[in-house]
Amino acid sequence: MASVVVGVDVACSRQKRIPIVFAQWQGARLVPLPVRQLAVQPPFGQGNRRVIDDAYTASYAEQVRAYIDAVCDHYQLQIACIGIDAPLRPRAEQLSFRLAEQALADVGIRCYKTPSATEFRAIVDKARQHLAARKPVANMPHVMQLWMLAGFALAEQLAELAPLIEVFPQATIRQLLPQTPHKTALGVPEQQLAAIAQHSGWPATENEWQQLPQISFGSTHDKVDAYSAAWVAGLKVHAPHRLQVFGEVAQDDAIWVPRAV
Repeated sequence: MASVVVGVDVACSRQKRIPIVFAQWQGARLVPLPVRQLAVQPPFGQGNRRVIDDAYTASYAEQVRAYIDAVCDHYQLQIACIGIDAPLRPRAEQLSFRLAEQALADVGIRCYKTPSATEFRAIVDKARQHLAARKPVANMPHVMQLWMLAGFALAEQLAELAPLIEVFPQATIRQLLPQTPHKTALGVPEQQLAAIAQHSGWPATENEWQQLPQISFGSTHDKVDAYSAAWVAGLKVHAPHRLQVFGEVAQDDAIWVPRAV
């Protein structure tokens, strides 16, 4: 079976299929496989209203795992590493900040603070009270942390398939393009992918650029984030000396980022 690395851009937005890239090293080039053409598809997210439901979130993670299994079966692949763009677990209770997140902050890279398990219980209670009061879903508290619950469930499932590392595409891009605008700006995802391509080798031709819509579901910036996650996973397997760790691997609190070039 051929070796593959997988990049997962955790997304649980309502009616959005989770972006997942499967990529193989071809010499010094990391080439993603076309998955949009397959009959099998990843699940839709159902938004913050459902992510606070433990049973739903567990089912969602199982569906994502089943999708990854199906793609690997189709292409006869063996996963070497999975890069996931999300915290893998809650913050340790004794810490004010995760070690990885503090290390990123120390070099000027901001990210949303990961709550502890105790804090998450309070966050979920607040979210449930918000919904019980019939307040708008769009105004749910802690929306920039609730999605992490999907990430925890995914990490638990996917860790059974292959070694799993946490990645942060924004930190990756900051290493390559320190002054890049936000990824949602017009043309920025393509600019970011071009910067990654200088090191990953893909896309290298006009034809490969035209294949970008086929490498995963989601918007262009979702595809680029998922490919970025796969690239970091690929470096972890193929060239770990080209990565640096923010945080502490021994304490299961680490984010992997390509070294500045």
